[in-house]
Amino acid sequence: MKRTASRQADVAKAAGVSQSTVSMVMNGTADLGRISAGTQRRVLDAARRLQYAPAGQRRAVARTTPHLLGVHTFEPIFPTSSRDYYFEFLRGIEEQAAAEGCNLVLFTAAPDESGVRRIFADDTNGLRQAAGSLLLGHHADREDLARLAYEGYPFVYVGHREVPGASISYVGGDYRAATGEIVDDLVALGHRTFAYLGEQSRDEPQEDRWTGFAGALERYDLPVPSPVFEPPSGLTTGWLDRALAAGTTAILVESVNLLRVLAAMLNLRGVSVPGDLSVVLLVDDETEIGSLPWAMLRVPRNAMGRRAVRLLTSMLTEPDGDYERQILLPCEHTLEGTVGPSPR
Repeated sequence: MKRTASRQADVAKAAGVSQSTVSMVMNGTADLGRISAGTQRRVLDAARRLQYAPAGQRRAVARTTPHLLGVHTFEPIFPTSSRDYYFEFLRGIEEQAAAEGCNLVLFTAAPDESGVRRIFADDTNGLRQAAGSLLLGHHADREDLARLAYEGYPFVYVGHREVPGASISYVGGDYRAATGEIVDDLVALGHRTFAYLGEQSRDEPQEDRWTGFAGALERYDLPVPSPVFEPPSGLTTGWLDRALAAGTTAILVESVNLLRVLAAMLNLRGVSVPGDLSVVLLVDDETEIGSLPWAMLRVPRNAMGRRAVRLLTSMLTEPDGDYERQILLPCEHTLEGTVGPSPR
């Protein structure tokens, strides 16, 4: 007997969710509906077990969906444990590729003198074996991105990146809005004087965080501090002393390495967190620093990986389709541990 195709209701029952949730997960809008990564994973696992795909997607797969997608990283990022920062990006990519019926190939290349893995070698696009590719990494080579766009090679950058003279497709986190929401919560707790520690290397994700922070303070007509964009080795207790003397009650920090140095300086000066000073890390990292869990911005890494695969397959199956090609997903944050009411 011919096997009956699985239905959306079957997936919903197997995953323990509603049919509308299944529909949002399968059509790529779950993140906009703030459906958790765990729930989305249950739906995708159930769909894979039941070999379910929406009717339109089944027709597209049968016709044109490629079976080989590339993954290129601009620096060594392949995770060695589930605690690695890039683990959830790659897991999301793998999960969605399986749901789309595609295979993945990991591209690696020898780094140049600056340590960046270039895509083009001897004037040849090293990604051509794949029908389209997902690119990720902290230090993207803008010349390679511009050239890929010029040649019309389908790719999606996992993260917000802008390239002068070219419009590239990307899926990033909405760090500008998320940082603004963090400031909203801190102001509600009575904080009025802030400091900001940022990374020395300024790409779009770092600038989005700073812009969201400064914009939120301007909305409240609060003073915008001069940001400190320094490597960890450039921070001194003199900076902390000046910030505290100016009445600072909350500090936002862009990286874990900067946070390590700040935590050491706070300990040296005997500053209590969050009693004397509230601190928020603007990237999620479970690295233990001190005895408290750190308040932090949560990057939707798994969702970004999955949404990037969805976007890439859409670009390959419907190259002229009417859909968004530059996507910023909402972020969450937690203020538990190192944030409290302003002591002033």
